[in-house]
Amino acid sequence: MTQDNKKILILGARGMLGTDLAHTLVGSGELYLWDKEELDVTCEKLVQIKIEALAPDIIINATGYTDVDGAESNKEIAFKINAEAVKYLVESASLVKAKFIHFSTEHVFSGEDEIGYDEKSIPNPINVYGDSKLAGEKYVIEYNKGYLIRTSWLYGHAPQLGKPRGLNFVDTMLKLGGEQTEIKVVNDQFGKLTYTRDLAMSIKNLLSGDYQPGIYHLINEESASWYEVAREIFKLKNIHIKLTPITSADYVTPARRPKKAVLLNTKFSTLRLWIEALEDYLSS
Repeated sequence: MTQDNKKILILGARGMLGTDLAHTLVGSGELYLWDKEELDVTCEKLVQIKIEALAPDIIINATGYTDVDGAESNKEIAFKINAEAVKYLVESASLVKAKFIHFSTEHVFSGEDEIGYDEKSIPNPINVYGDSKLAGEKYVIEYNKGYLIRTSWLYGHAPQLGKPRGLNFVDTMLKLGGEQTEIKVVNDQFGKLTYTRDLAMSIKNLLSGDYQPGIYHLINEESASWYEVAREIFKLKNIHIKLTPITSADYVTPARRPKKAVLLNTKFSTLRLWIEALEDYLSS
């Protein structure tokens, strides 16, 4: 079977990442774009029936409970979507012998390692969201056709479904920049800002290349703090506003955040710098 004839099922296809995956993978195979209206991934029987009936060659799971603070008070729902549903999907992928691509997060790490975390680093979450994502990871890692993609600080043009405000960090800063005279942003949490369009292109390259199943860290390169990202956003958009750096202690949230959960990519071609990707995003 040629690549063009492969059936590719994208789950969470109308979400922020799923939308870019759907656009980027046009021409890579026969695309099936499902969201919660087409399949409730938390229903084990339905998952099995629908995936067996379709028999895709590749399943890309872009679903997930992504509300980090919300997970603290909605632990059962977070685990149902981020862990139990992944188990159902992997089991069904195994039945039809499909490749399974799943996305996880820097939140599976504590953020205490100054060097950062590569694909072999041992996870140690410090919040419920990270716990739930780690619980789902094991099913993908144990599957012989499973590709676990860890990424961080995602932003893209499609709305973030399931998030309270529906806006990614970049768009939130732009919105606040038009409403307020001063914005305070945390300057002691570091990570790698990642454009969903770049991540989607990496998945396309992963599928077309000879990459073995396993763990991959796919992120735009160079780390930054949230404050540094905000400063670059306003610089690129020529927005003049008072931007004040604060500490995590000054901005208390229900969930603890890892201070330096910097993902290191040692197995895949390097993605472009986050500043280049951000400039592209803000000009498109």
